[in-house]
Amino acid sequence: MAINWGLSGLATFVQTSHAEVYPAIDPTTVKLPQPSLVCVVGASRGIGASIARAYAKASATGLVLASRRTSGLEATAASCKQINPNVEIEIVEYDITSASSVSELAKRIKVRFGRLDVVVVNSGVSGPVVPRLTDTDPLTFQEAIDVNYTGLFLCAKFLLPVLLETKDGAKNFITVSSFAALIIRGPFANAQYCVSKLAQLKLMEHMHEQYHDEGLLSWSVHPGSVDSELTAVTPEPFKAYLTDSPELCGGFCTWLSSAGRGRAWLCGRLVNAKYDMSELEARKDEILEKDLLKLKMCK
Repeated sequence: MAINWGLSGLATFVQTSHAEVYPAIDPTTVKLPQPSLVCVVGASRGIGASIARAYAKASATGLVLASRRTSGLEATAASCKQINPNVEIEIVEYDITSASSVSELAKRIKVRFGRLDVVVVNSGVSGPVVPRLTDTDPLTFQEAIDVNYTGLFLCAKFLLPVLLETKDGAKNFITVSSFAALIIRGPFANAQYCVSKLAQLKLMEHMHEQYHDEGLLSWSVHPGSVDSELTAVTPEPFKAYLTDSPELCGGFCTWLSSAGRGRAWLCGRLVNAKYDMSELEARKDEILEKDLLKLKMCK
């Protein structure tokens, strides 16, 4: 029996679900436009590091790897160089909750590379899972807002101009989202994480509405159920559900970035990296007609 944690059928939106990278989204078989400068925010480990490696495999010409921890970034950079010896890499230690820090990140990209094609915002915090709001630490709640929601705003504020000003650029902005934004019960329903990710998701819809006619291609991507640093707070009995590869999200992101405007119909929506792409594309007309995979009131 499937467990309903308030996802309203999103997990089964298409019939086939993947836990590993498969041929259609294999980053070694997709090719990015040349040149392609990709900034991965939150690239020190886990899903973020896997996303960086995926873009290296897809022949990105430059990578900007940003995080609070340079030690993890150095390891990510080394693995990307091993994959693609020709890729230029810039490591940036920064704080996603600081306007001055994110502004400096944008300035460094512009000075070093003079362009920006893809931004992937992966930074996120969860905090301990607690059963009720009255049990939640106010500092934990505020940190989730600062990183998951305000941090995305700051990345948009300072990185979008560089992205949109890049002549003949890909103009891709991707946020690693989560179906937790829609969860209201169960072992993963810690309010500070779920509510801040819901706000993040709505901000991405606003970004799409405001900038799509300037050429921006923006998506929110659920990476699957990945055993990562973020999910360390998951109660032990439920860790058996965290079986998806961290590489899956990276493959999905490169698939989005490799098609030019061919994935524009998915922009402004929450999509699951686990979805089989051929089955998702088969529902294109229905998704557009009914404006599916967006937040809205039911009636």
